[in-house]
Amino acid sequence: MNISFSPDQLYKKYRPIVMSYISARIHCEEDAEDLCGDVFVKLFGMIESYDEKIASISTILYKITHDAVIDYYRRKREYDELSEDHAVLPSSEDIIMDRERADELIKALSKLPPQQRDILILRFYRGWTLVRIAEEMGLSYNKVVSRQNSAFKTLRRMLGE
Repeated sequence: MNISFSPDQLYKKYRPIVMSYISARIHCEEDAEDLCGDVFVKLFGMIESYDEKIASISTILYKITHDAVIDYYRRKREYDELSEDHAVLPSSEDIIMDRERADELIKALSKLPPQQRDILILRFYRGWTLVRIAEEMGLSYNKVVSRQNSAFKTLRRMLGE
C-alpha cells in the first residue's frame, strides 16, 4: 500500500465529488447517500491491495462509483419488472365493465358532429397535437380547442358523468 492519505482523509477529500456524481444520476437523496457510503466501503475494502502504479485513487474511485450507479439501476429495473409481474390482474367483472364503458363511448362518439369526432380521434387515438390537427383540418388552433372542449362537454352529458 502506497497511499499518502488515511481513509478519513480520502473520505473527506472525495466524498463531495462522489456524492455530486451520484446525485446527478440518482434523484432519490436517500438512495444516493446509501450508494455513496457503499462506494467508500468498497474503496476501503480494497485499499490494502492498492498500487498507485496501476491507477490513481481518483480513477479507482470513479470506476467504483460509476459501477455502483449502473448496479443501482440494474437492481431497480429488476425490482420494477418483478413488481409488474406480480401486479394484480383485473377481475372478469372489471373487464366486462371496461368493455361496456368502451361500447358506450363508441356510441357516444358516433353521435358527435363529424368535425368534433375527428378532432378527438386524431388527438387521442392517433396522438396528434392540437397544432397539427388545426393545420391538417385547415382550422385555427383556437377553433380546434373550442371544438374539442365542446366534444368533451357533449360526451360527459351523454355518458352521464
